[in-house]
Amino acid sequence: SDVGAGAAATAAAVRNIPADFDVEGFLRQAKLNFVRLQAANDRGDMDDIREFTSPEMFAEAQLQIMERGNTEQTTEITQLNATVLNIVTEGTHDIGSVRFTGQSKCSDQVMAEPFSEVWHFTKWSNHPDQWSLAGIQQD
Repeated sequence: SDVGAGAAATAAAVRNIPADFDVEGFLRQAKLNFVRLQAANDRGDMDDIREFTSPEMFAEAQLQIMERGNTEQTTEITQLNATVLNIVTEGTHDIGSVRFTGQSKCSDQVMAEPFSEVWHFTKWSNHPDQWSLAGIQQD
């Protein structure tokens, strides 16, 4: 038997990504959303954040921005890596999880600091290109 093929199939199953899934396209969009959220958050731009987040995620972002008040904030992403962890379908929703690692520097920091977060994106099966950010967990 071909051991290599079995091992490859097992690895694919662990990552749970459909064979026909556009990983590169999804990661490109995910990275854009990562940078976009940081920028919109810095500006306190709730209209932009609403465009690509789930209602729950939007409410959470709104709360954080309100708590911050008028404090100026700038976040510079000095390094950004992204890996798709899995893509699963639950009923009429697809859920895609991406691990982001890299370094970022806030306006009040001297040095860039490493970060590691898992972002969960969701979309309706009948809207193939409209992914919304549904959750963020610190890794």
